[in-house]
Amino acid sequence: MKKFKIPFLLLLTLPCLGVAQNASILVGPEWLEKRMQEDNLVIFHIGREKDFKEEHIPGSIYLSSDDYTIGTEDRSIVFDLPTNEDLQSLLEKNGVSNETDIVIYTPANWIPLVTRLYFTLDYLGHGHKTYILDGGIVAWKNGGREISTEVVTPEKGNFKIKPNKSMLADEDYMLASIENEDNTIVDCRSEVYYKGIEPTHGARLGRIPTAKNIPYTSLYEPSDLGAYTFKSLEEIESIFKVQGLNKEEPLVLYCHIGMQLTVVYTAAKLLGYENVRMYDGSFHEWGPNEDLPIELD
Repeated sequence: MKKFKIPFLLLLTLPCLGVAQNASILVGPEWLEKRMQEDNLVIFHIGREKDFKEEHIPGSIYLSSDDYTIGTEDRSIVFDLPTNEDLQSLLEKNGVSNETDIVIYTPANWIPLVTRLYFTLDYLGHGHKTYILDGGIVAWKNGGREISTEVVTPEKGNFKIKPNKSMLADEDYMLASIENEDNTIVDCRSEVYYKGIEPTHGARLGRIPTAKNIPYTSLYEPSDLGAYTFKSLEEIESIFKVQGLNKEEPLVLYCHIGMQLTVVYTAAKLLGYENVRMYDGSFHEWGPNEDLPIELD
């Protein structure tokens, strides 16, 4: 096996969606196994360091969600985007350059952690070279492929980021979207939060006015191997259509803290949606603010 750089393997426990899925995002174990013989590949193992030390795909590099998100002790900020400079430094330290292909995976069923990283890389202008390992480490091991406990040290990369601020939304943008019929707001929380049956982290009951509801958990299911995987494109498209969504209308997504919504973001990308924003503050920021409107059944 060639010596390879492996700063980012975004291995989400996705389903085996096949060629009908967006091939620019999802890859299988066979694809990864062949690419591992080449240069300019970075594999990121996302999850707990304990699991990484026990076993990981050879050459992969450990990454915690705390590495690519930030928060404050008082929890006024939870899992938000770090500064562009900090993200660039993180990626370069882990061997990422502009020509690097990145694969992401997780050893467990933490789909939002993987999709959050996919969104972050897409935001930085590297989404076209970022891949999700379909089925995660479970699919990798199912084929009898090698696993490792060896920790590799990547060479420093040279990564010039191209942040796309049009992928982000704030309170003002959300307020404008409520009045703008051309924008579709999507609440990615479970139905009990959307309908105001339960509160989000102590915030007010309800949702942002005009929001449609696509619970992030509705987009994946357990596979025969035990890993949670995305549903078929046909099933995902049906879920989007039930809410009246279409590719011509801009989408703006929110959830509890800006993590779960990235599952819906990734699903939208699989379907070919291009104009999708995320509200990072989400209901954690919106809900407690009495000056902001709430809709409740």
